Amino acid sequence: MAIARKIQCFLDQGSWIRQMFEQGAELKAKYGAENVFDFSLGNPNLEPPIRFKEVLIDVAKAEGPGNHAYMPNTGYPAVREAVADYVSTEQGVTVTSEDIIMTCGAAGALNVILKAILDPGDEVITPAPFFVEYGFYVDNHGGVLKKVPTRSDFTLDLKAIQTAITPKTKAILINSPNNPSGQIYSEEGLKELGALLETEGRRIKRTIYLISDEPYRKITFDGTRVPALFSCYPESMIATSYSKDLSIPGERIGFLAVSPGATYKKELLAAMAFANRTLGYVNAPALMQRVIQHLQG
Repeated sequence: MAIARKIQCFLDQGSWIRQMFEQGAELKAKYGAENVFDFSLGNPNLEPPIRFKEVLIDVAKAEGPGNHAYMPNTGYPAVREAVADYVSTEQGVTVTSEDIIMTCGAAGALNVILKAILDPGDEVITPAPFFVEYGFYVDNHGGVLKKVPTRSDFTLDLKAIQTAITPKTKAILINSPNNPSGQIYSEEGLKELGALLETEGRRIKRTIYLISDEPYRKITFDGTRVPALFSCYPESMIATSYSKDLSIPGERIGFLAVSPGATYKKELLAAMAFANRTLGYVNAPALMQRVIQHLQG
């Protein structure tokens, strides 16, 4: 076989995606592109704000030594400081620049986190429905994705999660606001989940991390608030991007944040910085980092 058997299997499983795109093209040809709505890739239907474009031009024109040189694998210190200030306000706890790593989008952040924490055979539990790439991300780093159901309203089913926990469980991966259901997990539900993970972690004698994938955090309506994760469970981390709120998914810019209360925070961040480098990302895009420094918040 010319390519790895596992990759061939993944390609075969993904054939329905190609069929969906082909069907979409047929529908656009038949009814007109303006009458067919594409919900597949999550591309925002709005252009980036004018302010983004203005800052981008200014940053591109800026003169200075080292603007296009290597940087710390974790990102520019000034950018991480700006992000940390924002996350501190959002989470209601003091987050420093040392707790932040700039990444190639939320996907890059998740792969960095998983590379840093997973040993072969470790299990990651995720509530369904979930973003379809999670299985590939976990497999990338030798892990096993375990799917658990949610309740009929797509809220967390703690009994299902508890039943799925084994001595191999390393993390729970949630997505809130959820893609595709739109559900926002409540503060009460997250605190109950945190208490469960603390209890189960003691039982299996290992830390169970809570990873929250939050690229849709700012896409809320009617005054709805997305709860602060770090106050719900100390052994938690956030992966997010600017793809949705700034309408720049192609720019691949995001960050990860580790809770300041995490027991092994220093070790986690060192491992994640190493993973960001050795996975081949090296660092998040320099130009976009400098833009984010001016727009953050």
